[in-house]
Amino acid sequence: MTDPTTQSAMPGQDSAPSEPVSFADKLRRWFLRASIAGMVLSLGVHIVLFIIAALVVTAVGGGDGQSARPAIEFAVMSQSQLDSFQSEELSVDEPNSQELLEQSLADAPDSLLDITLTEMIQPEGRLDADIASGGGDLSSAHNPNSSGAGIGAASFFGIEARGNRFAYIVDVSGSMDRGGRIDAMRAELSESISAMPDHVSFFVVLYADTAYPLGDRRKWTDANRVGKRWARTAITKLAPLGATKPMPAFEMVYDIRPRPDAIYFMTDGEFDEGIAEIIIRRNKDRPIPVHCITFMTRSAETVMKRIASSTGGTYTHISRSTP
Repeated sequence: MTDPTTQSAMPGQDSAPSEPVSFADKLRRWFLRASIAGMVLSLGVHIVLFIIAALVVTAVGGGDGQSARPAIEFAVMSQSQLDSFQSEELSVDEPNSQELLEQSLADAPDSLLDITLTEMIQPEGRLDADIASGGGDLSSAHNPNSSGAGIGAASFFGIEARGNRFAYIVDVSGSMDRGGRIDAMRAELSESISAMPDHVSFFVVLYADTAYPLGDRRKWTDANRVGKRWARTAITKLAPLGATKPMPAFEMVYDIRPRPDAIYFMTDGEFDEGIAEIIIRRNKDRPIPVHCITFMTRSAETVMKRIASSTGGTYTHISRSTP
């Protein structure tokens, strides 16, 4: 007999019985298989998404680029469309004729705007040269309502002046509060402006310690129905107060553009005679006749006569104060 302990294993027979697999090993194997399966699935999903994205990019911007061009052309306007759009936009905010006129006058050279009535009526004055060169009528260029009406006129305290632009420098100092002077001045100024032809313009500056324009309007006012009504209302609000210092008012009038054709200068008191030298010097380059009026008192008569004679204006004394 053969010894079981020394007997060799027969072919086809297991040499040793298999050991049992623990639960932990089974769990590790299951997690490994699940991880591999998840990675394969994720890889497949990413491949599909990549293919879809590539197709979308190719459809929108790929190829010969023709599919992307409509979006660009939709955002860009042609030159004709842009010009049409700009013209429609400008037509909404188009300024009125008065604004265009004031802008044109502001851009015009002083050599054209500063032509005064004195220069215009001279036989060999600048107007002849302007007409020869096609310059045209200055009064019509300034006022769109003139319609070629020609030279206008004004009257203040009976003093006549010719032109299309008239400036008033009027005394409203404290002494004007005596004997009805302020009432007489209000009435005379209102009557002067109301009698103006519609195609002329006016500018009123009041002075005492300081100077200020009538109604705080620092530009020419057309003597049409609207302008005259506005002036009459503003004149009723004038009140006398302060000393007699006319120089700031003259500075304001000399600075306005276009320059006036004539200036009315009225006072009921006396002032520094040195002011006459300044006025005469300022008036020399561009002569403007200054029509001087002493009202109720002749204390400034000497200096007023000098200003009038040096500027080509007139001098008048008014002794009445009743409107």
